[in-house]
Amino acid sequence: MPCRVHAEGRQHNGIVLDLSGSGLFIQTSAKLPPGVQVRIDLSLPDAEVPLNVEVVRRKQVPPQLLTVAHGGIGVRILSAPETYYRFLQDMQERERQQVAREQSARGAATTPAVPAGPRFRVRVSQTDGIRSRTVVVAAASSDEASRATQVELGEGWKVVSVEPL
Repeated sequence: MPCRVHAEGRQHNGIVLDLSGSGLFIQTSAKLPPGVQVRIDLSLPDAEVPLNVEVVRRKQVPPQLLTVAHGGIGVRILSAPETYYRFLQDMQERERQQVAREQSARGAATTPAVPAGPRFRVRVSQTDGIRSRTVVVAAASSDEASRATQVELGEGWKVVSVEPL
């Protein structure tokens, strides 16, 4: 998905190769060092969404390998509008539906439906690292959502926040 990286008074084009609730990897020629905060204008199908991010890694590729590999930056999301998180949820739901259709076509059991009831966005981070992620959980309460997320992810993760959807 196309994007624009605004940094150090310049604008760079980029292509988002991977995205999540906590970060993105952007293929770009921008040579930004870790620690730099930048704005990304992400071109979603229905809107352009601004994200405030921090560069956490830079992947450089030697010139002789540029035909087979591309450089870019890994960024951690500092702030994003709700539109971005709704887009991610929609993508996850479409992916679940596609998997269910494929399993049904093969005659396999379908993926269980997400339980009805309140849903929560649970943000977690590694206890011994810099990674973070966001998980959407169906639960009766925010405490139950937090516990369910801890069980699902296992040790090495801590809950940072729980928000009702």
